[in-house]
Amino acid sequence: MTKAHRHDEIAKLAYELWERRGHPSGSPEIDWYAAETALRVRDSQEQFSLLSVRLEPDEGPYREP
Repeated sequence: MTKAHRHDEIAKLAYELWERRGHPSGSPEIDWYAAETALRVRDSQEQFSLLSVRLEPDEGPYREP
């Protein structure tokens, strides 16, 4: 992914987050940071899935060995 594409993707998601919060005034960095974080998590999950790493825990209750 190119840097310009990444910037556009972050900007689009940040705007959507800002809209969901009701268009508040000030603090645009809140939505920008949230968008960066969400995309970073998405990208890391894609990298792990490419390595065939299971992201979800096994079904059923947790038990101590």
